Amino acid sequence: MWPSLRPGFRVAYRSVSPDSLSPGDILVISSMDRRGRKHWRVHRLLGRVGPYFVEAGDNTYSASLVRPEDILGRVEEVKDWKGKAVALPVRPEKLERRFGYFLWCAHAFMFAHECKDRLVGRRRSYLLWKMSEAYRASLGAFGLKVPAIRPSLS
Repeated sequence: MWPSLRPGFRVAYRSVSPDSLSPGDILVISSMDRRGRKHWRVHRLLGRVGPYFVEAGDNTYSASLVRPEDILGRVEEVKDWKGKAVALPVRPEKLERRFGYFLWCAHAFMFAHECKDRLVGRRRSYLLWKMSEAYRASLGAFGLKVPAIRPSLS
């Protein structure tokens, strides 16, 4: 969220149900870093795609899909290093073109995944896994980080 929110700012957030979130909300998200350690990110919600949410920082050219259970809450208040309240970045009236593109790519990914499920069911296939891996990599080249979607056991 740089330059609006800077490292060291104190963020107060409130846990909310995923159904009450709307595009433009600023969220606290739990994730893993490159070394496998848990850390928290503060990013803006772009929209919902199937069971996932699309999030991105305001000053980035990449986005990622997030599971609802990884969303810790919505940011309510921000204070700077001296304890002075900082105004939250305003919700944009309309998403920027790059964010609209991220949402379109995420919808295309979920559509392709659903088509694969309907064509072959939940069977595991090395070829389909490699095709899915290549598709995720190609979306990554355009700035959309997509997690590997594993079939649910329910």
